[in-house]
Amino acid sequence: MENKYMKYADKLQDLIDLEYPSQKLYPGIIQDIYNLTKCIRRGENIDDISFFSLARSFVDETMDYKSEILLVLKQLEKELKKEN
Repeated sequence: MENKYMKYADKLQDLIDLEYPSQKLYPGIIQDIYNLTKCIRRGENIDDISFFSLARSFVDETMDYKSEILLVLKQLEKELKKEN
């Protein structure tokens, strides 16, 4: 059974692989977001994730205010809020 957040995990992984392929291997926000996608794929509970903190850390670390990664994180957050 594919969980309903899989499309967001796939999109985030694709974007990271495209924009930050080597940074996912090293500690930092890129790796944190990539690890979040792995949690989603495993069907783990991600309700306690602070998407604001993820987005802020991403911008602080990459200085990329217009990355599509931010948009996908926001969409994922909205989907999670619909359930709660």
